[in-house]
Amino acid sequence: MCHLSQLVTQMQGCDALPVVVAVAVGSVVLYVIFFRARTLPAIPFELKPPAQSVPGWRSGEILSNPSIIVKDRSDLIQCFDPATGRSLGQVPATTLTELDDKIQRARNAQKTWALTSFEQRRQVLRTLHKFVLGHQREICQVASRDSGKTLVDATLGEVLTTAAKLQWTIKNGEKALQDDERDPGFMMMYKRAKVVYQPRGVVAALVSWNYPFHNTVGPVISALFAGNAIVVKASEHVAWSMPYWEQMVKRALNVCGHNPDLVQFVTGFADVGNAVTASPNIDHVTFIGSPEVGKLVMRAASANLTPVTLELGGKDCAIVFADADMKQCVPVLMRGVVQNASQNCIGIERILVQAQAYDGFVAEMERRMRAVRLGAVLDDDPREVDCGAMVLGYCFDRLEALVADAVSKGARCLVGGQAYKHPRHPQGQYFAPTLLVDVTPEMEITRTETFGPIMVVMKFTDEKDALDQVHSSPYGLGSSVFSGDRGRGRRVALKLRTGMANVNDFGVNYICQALPFGGVGISGFGRFAGPEGLRALCVEKAFTEDRLPFVKTPIPPIVDYPIQDAEKG
Repeated sequence: MCHLSQLVTQMQGCDALPVVVAVAVGSVVLYVIFFRARTLPAIPFELKPPAQSVPGWRSGEILSNPSIIVKDRSDLIQCFDPATGRSLGQVPATTLTELDDKIQRARNAQKTWALTSFEQRRQVLRTLHKFVLGHQREICQVASRDSGKTLVDATLGEVLTTAAKLQWTIKNGEKALQDDERDPGFMMMYKRAKVVYQPRGVVAALVSWNYPFHNTVGPVISALFAGNAIVVKASEHVAWSMPYWEQMVKRALNVCGHNPDLVQFVTGFADVGNAVTASPNIDHVTFIGSPEVGKLVMRAASANLTPVTLELGGKDCAIVFADADMKQCVPVLMRGVVQNASQNCIGIERILVQAQAYDGFVAEMERRMRAVRLGAVLDDDPREVDCGAMVLGYCFDRLEALVADAVSKGARCLVGGQAYKHPRHPQGQYFAPTLLVDVTPEMEITRTETFGPIMVVMKFTDEKDALDQVHSSPYGLGSSVFSGDRGRGRRVALKLRTGMANVNDFGVNYICQALPFGGVGISGFGRFAGPEGLRALCVEKAFTEDRLPFVKTPIPPIVDYPIQDAEKG
């Protein structure tokens, strides 16, 4: 302290303090300038959306029997609006020769992209993020036209989720992929040990049709930030919108000075998907779809031992205890069932309500489900549409059979239960919002993913009963628990055999992009989103080096080959 006081006195005496302050301020200014120089800004660009996405567009022919199949033409995909049955045109299916060429172009581009800095990759994501926020309406309209969803559902499921993923990756991606220093242990204390996350190369994503924008662009965000190129196999059911999404990503790359060949979109039928997963030039596969197709993906990928991440849907439950806040719970569960016509991997497909609250809950849900209005949001007054169309019209027979099976075993169908013939859009693909109550675990609908607007309500007595009923299903993706008792809510949620759980909410874990997304059981394995999702697209390389250049691993003479004394050795 004495020396410090003397130093300060000396500095004051010689007027050095202003100099010190000036140096400190100058250092801060230089740091800020340097930091700003390293932050590469988003670059604006424009992209015209397809004419068919404009509300009120009616130039296409109404198909008498809407189908993606073009008779005698396996090289074409018929595109149509599921809400109206109106043709959107035909899209050529990717040939296997074209697929090989696209993969090779992606691989060539990736060699340079792997050398880019995280800041260069962030710039591309910032550019894409800026475009998404500035063109939300156009994106929602394109997604709605191709999948029949409402603009509200497109805003929440397409734009909000994609923006959240971009924001999280821009802010946290580098931290997730930084070298991970590890303790080398006592014997190796002279070594530095760490895990290095390196790009895999060319990864692939085979994605489902329920969210055409988010499902295709989401994997691109993670792949690019991890230093990979990517081939996206889009579903043939939403092939019409794919060129718009592809151009969007390629433009973002191009205006930032990078090769747009990094991202390749392909579309087609099962043969194209199988060729992607079986390709020896694909280094990782992410698949979003059904358990049945997931097994086929694993089989094809196994030919080259290509690692896979599988998200195979769910039969998500919501457990509602009698002490739950019903004013909050009921609207949340309505959205969990009706949003996107329940074509959600984490849609609420089973609601278990405690016996004391059961009758009141059922009465309120009956009132609400009867009031849900179906329609085509780009053709009708959007203020009069709550729920849109379904992408797969051919699944209606299956849904009706599941409802009929439950009713035959004692369930009551209070609302809906069958396909809906829309008076203004008779060729549209609508299923009536359905309320099925008194459902029990032996009914097939509790073990089969419906992917439709069917609210299944079951009754339980206590925690054990609720858990037993939930675990009667082989799925294990997401889940929700509603209770006024926070301790019970947390306790039950942690006992559920699922990959994700929310207390007093539904699906919000996916908006929290810091969290991994995935399930257990026949819901698949592996994770995307969060640090785990980024790292899954990397080679996790174990790395050691000498901590000090003059301290190296010696080989004692007694174990130096050829060993001189085998007995001592």
